[in-house]
Amino acid sequence: MSSREQKKLQTRHAFFNAVLDLCMTGQSFSSISLRQVTREVGVVPTAFYRHFDDMESLGRALVVEELGGTLAILSDSLQIGRRRSFDRQIAKSIQLFLYMVSEQPCYWQFLVSERYGGSEAVRKAINELIKKHGQSLAEDLALQPAFTHIDAYDLRLLAEAGVNMFFSWIIDWLELTYTEDHDDEADLSEIEKKKQLMLHNCTRQAQMLFYGAYNWKSTEETRLSDD
Repeated sequence: MSSREQKKLQTRHAFFNAVLDLCMTGQSFSSISLRQVTREVGVVPTAFYRHFDDMESLGRALVVEELGGTLAILSDSLQIGRRRSFDRQIAKSIQLFLYMVSEQPCYWQFLVSERYGGSEAVRKAINELIKKHGQSLAEDLALQPAFTHIDAYDLRLLAEAGVNMFFSWIIDWLELTYTEDHDDEADLSEIEKKKQLMLHNCTRQAQMLFYGAYNWKSTEETRLSDD
């Protein structure tokens, strides 16, 4: 890669980081202007168009190029189904997931906030990303001997429920981790207790979901009414 290409790539990532930083201040993506982003990056507005057609294309590229890599790493790292044993798989997977959220708060804040945000292009890109992650989890669950009695359709539903449950924890975990000043040692101790309690509760919720699926029968008929 030439130095010119490297500089262009660095500037592209600077645009991504500018959006993430602005969103971490409480702004929604749809409320961020092109001038705000270029001011954060330190370039003139016309330089923006060397990289993106408009703000929608910037948001879409951010999701696909940056956040997509994060979810791919998560999919490769989660242990549910991978080792063909329930032994601490769930607990370890939840710990890993929340650790990744702590390590990249801007990414996960953006994913959760913009999943139902005002930008159609970003919403669509995020939902496609989450759908792909759900499909990957369903494939992993199919490796689990405990789920061999569950058909592919129900495994997909189980994976979707699991992904949505995981995502429901993100904001609460970020608030515990980043939104309070932890200057006092007693405060730090209290925050750590709250984090451990949340970790316990999240793990228990996941156990209830996946252990419950063990007793599910795909032959069971689902009725929408008493008719």
